[in-house]
Amino acid sequence: MSFENIIYVLEDNIATVTLNRPEAYNATTDGLYGELESLIPQLRDDPEVGVVILTGAGKGFCSGADLKNRRTDLNPLQLSARHRWILEGIMEPLYRLHKPTIAAVNGAAAGAGANIPLACDIVIASELAKFTQSFVKVGLVPDFGGLYFLQRAVGRARAKELAFTARTVDAAEALELGLVQKVVPHDQLLTEAKAMAKMILANAPTAVSMAKSFINKSEYATFDQMTEYEILGQTVAFVSPDYMEGVTAFREKRKPSFSASPAQTDQSWR
Repeated sequence: MSFENIIYVLEDNIATVTLNRPEAYNATTDGLYGELESLIPQLRDDPEVGVVILTGAGKGFCSGADLKNRRTDLNPLQLSARHRWILEGIMEPLYRLHKPTIAAVNGAAAGAGANIPLACDIVIASELAKFTQSFVKVGLVPDFGGLYFLQRAVGRARAKELAFTARTVDAAEALELGLVQKVVPHDQLLTEAKAMAKMILANAPTAVSMAKSFINKSEYATFDQMTEYEILGQTVAFVSPDYMEGVTAFREKRKPSFSASPAQTDQSWR
């Protein structure tokens, strides 16, 4: 697939997706949304894709919606439909992707650009990264799933503080708050993201996929529901070839060789 607004590279089972509008700090447009919408099913279905890394080109990760090219021709019903398309066509599929996702935030992440990483499983930030829920500065409320993701990352009161003030959070504070899981030197960002991807790839892919799905469900499930998921997941895992290979490799004191890919295995447990 060819793209104008993103760069897609697949190497060693790591898919790197780079937002590629550096002249606008990777501000989002309908063209960018459309390309992401078409790429996510490919990431889902390609058995060669094991882990996805999402990053930005140039100095910024994503500055949010491109206000210089904003749509002014839409009525309220059309605006609602467009926003639903963004959420259901991009953010929800990204969040529910059964393969691990890593956001490598290389610079400013503002507005929608601050919430895109929160839909990923792990966020690694450059020491130069900055985050801001800038919506109220232009009369908007947090979007791109921010109303859901933000408080789950930092807690309800802190989410309100960040949303109400629109203040900028640097990488060190973002780590302290839980917006990111790791801060690294700027020139080592992608190296660190790929190293983490390789650590994930060394493990049983179906087990990782199940763990992701169940942890996501735990955000709104009861304890009783989660114990049932655990029973189901562990039953599936115990009878899988990956478990037998993992145990055998442990006994033989060697690295396991897992062959199954989540894109090729039965997903009936999901």
